[in-house]
Amino acid sequence: MPQELKYMKNVLWFIILLSSVSCTTIHFRSNNSIPVSFEGNPKHQREITVTGQKHFYFWGVDPEHHEVFIDDEVRKAGHDSISKLIIYEQKNPQDILISFLTFGLYMPRAYTITGYSSGNMLPEDMDSSVSDTILQK
Repeated sequence: MPQELKYMKNVLWFIILLSSVSCTTIHFRSNNSIPVSFEGNPKHQREITVTGQKHFYFWGVDPEHHEVFIDDEVRKAGHDSISKLIIYEQKNPQDILISFLTFGLYMPRAYTITGYSSGNMLPEDMDSSVSDTILQK
């Protein structure tokens, strides 16, 4: 019996180690469709935040990496530019729990893009839920 217990203990440690180690990579890029800058712009006074999530499978091996185009995400949120850009990648407790319970077979990764914009909105490029909210104001 002690041998079986030792084996189960080793398997449990292996699963914990495997679920906590991952190879997830998110590449943040720009395709220059709107102005994107890490420097401040005095004309940009409105703080904006855009959040998103990418999904990885098999301990982060599939897909090898995700690409997030910052200007596309900001444009989808309805803004015409962004400056003082800051990008956060986070693992919240819920994502860690999901990764642990699936033994690393599914690993969600969240990101947040923050910065400042001029406040000019692009109604033709916004998601319908965002444009409905703005049109009601």
